Amino acid sequence: MKYLLRFLPILITFWLILPQAPAQARDTTRTVVGPGTTFTYIDARSPNLRISALKIDISLPENKITTVLANDRLSLGNEMTRNMSTRNTGNGHLVIGALNGDYFGSGPYGKLADGQIIGGEYVFGGHRNRSSFGMTADGMPVVDILNFDGELRLNDESTFRILRLNRQQANNALVLYNYYTGNTTRSDDTATEWRLRPLEDITTNAPVQFEVTAVERHQGNMTIGPDDYVLTGTGAIADDLYEKLEVDDQVHITMKVVPTRHDELAEKQIAELMGGGPRLLTNGEHATSEFVGFEGFGQNHSGERHPRTAVGFNKDSTIVIFAVVDGRQHFSRGASMREMATIMQDLGAWNAVNLDGGGSSTLVVRDENKNNHDWSFGLGAYRPVANGILAVAEVSYADIGESLVISPDHVALDTSETTTFSTSFYDMWGYDLPDAADEVTWELIDLDGEISADGRFSANDYGRGYVVAHFETFSDTASVYVRDPLGVEPIEPGIPETFALNQNYPNPFNPDTRITFELPAASHVRVTVYDILGRPVAVLADEQHLPGLHAVRFDAGGLASGTYIYEVVAGDFTARRTMMLLK
Repeated sequence: MKYLLRFLPILITFWLILPQAPAQARDTTRTVVGPGTTFTYIDARSPNLRISALKIDISLPENKITTVLANDRLSLGNEMTRNMSTRNTGNGHLVIGALNGDYFGSGPYGKLADGQIIGGEYVFGGHRNRSSFGMTADGMPVVDILNFDGELRLNDESTFRILRLNRQQANNALVLYNYYTGNTTRSDDTATEWRLRPLEDITTNAPVQFEVTAVERHQGNMTIGPDDYVLTGTGAIADDLYEKLEVDDQVHITMKVVPTRHDELAEKQIAELMGGGPRLLTNGEHATSEFVGFEGFGQNHSGERHPRTAVGFNKDSTIVIFAVVDGRQHFSRGASMREMATIMQDLGAWNAVNLDGGGSSTLVVRDENKNNHDWSFGLGAYRPVANGILAVAEVSYADIGESLVISPDHVALDTSETTTFSTSFYDMWGYDLPDAADEVTWELIDLDGEISADGRFSANDYGRGYVVAHFETFSDTASVYVRDPLGVEPIEPGIPETFALNQNYPNPFNPDTRITFELPAASHVRVTVYDILGRPVAVLADEQHLPGLHAVRFDAGGLASGTYIYEVVAGDFTARRTMMLLK
């Protein structure tokens, strides 16, 4: 012990001068995954955190941020984020990334906890004191508390307030429904209902003209067609409107998006909206000094560490950021709401909002789940969610394509067989473009056969040629060798008058050819191939055959170029010919 004490000052001094590992040691990888879009993965070891983020440059006109509803209906249950991505992607609408969205709700009228807008049309609209993420019709991202408020204006300029959209009917109030809620309103027989047909494109924060096509008094549960809206009312307000609004009347309805913080948004058309909360960042700073209690979220949700999902955008509103922090795992403990705000700052966000996290947290990039999922829910199984946000590149596959690859690229088959070719079309970032095969066309060169739209090839005759796949200006080729079935086959009916040995075809050949001979009577036939020195190299047939014209295949794939002799012996008949193999 005394020796240790003697050298302790020296050891401390030596330790102090050694280079120290940074407190926030981390490994970061960045990958370009689409036009103006980068995937970033951060493995931080102090503290243990794994962060997956997608940054989308929305200043590029082809890049859009849209929202999606699980199964495209409020009444059809939840859906995996990856499946939302897959089913919405295609040529001209390539989904680069997807993020899980709003919190789960409850009740027969919907599964969302907050409002949602898709393509300028409300999916779900009500009133909550929680922040949402949205995109204006002119392509600007926003974070604000954005509530629904509707107004119906009659031709006499009288107005009626519409309380909410696709939510349960309310006492002495008007509620608006569209096809997102399902086939009917599910209202009871106290309701008066008007079926409406839009005469203009649906949008937000602007009056849209509708025509009344049906009115039902105290029946309830009115049907909703794919292009219909239904207005449901109860109480005095419904009685008043019933006296004024009849079939064939026209009205204007404004589906407002009412902001709390940014008054100018009340004048803008909101094209996309995703509920969430709480707000994480406001103009580069934490939205609050104490997240517990902020926007109604308590200690367990905001103060504890959990997996997290967030969306935000940078200071000049040109980059949208999707982010997921893994949690509840030994290598990634998760983040509190305050820590998540700091993470979004580090990723370059200026404004940001938290979305549904925990077991729902999912980031999909190019149809691949990128985050390591929370193992406390379902042993790591990804969880179906209510809705999601998509990063979409509106690009033609032809503009971003790099190569078309056909598989298999070499096929040998006989005339009794078929084979199916498939294709992969890769973009300039190395990703296989989904559903490109649906637009591939096929061409046969030097082949007698057919190929179907899905790439299934069948040969009519012996030969050698090519199958070519085409997509726009891209193509790839597979070589095809069609042989006759093994052995000798009759290829023409009827009985020849004499024995005959015909010239092989093709000739010269590489590497196979067909030898035909004629038999006027049943005979034992032996077909032999010799090299130029008279040495046998192959016996193609040695058995009894019926009268007729017959063919036998000779594959010289293992032989050297040169002249070969083929001989047919049939009973007393013997004949020889020469052929040329050119490789």
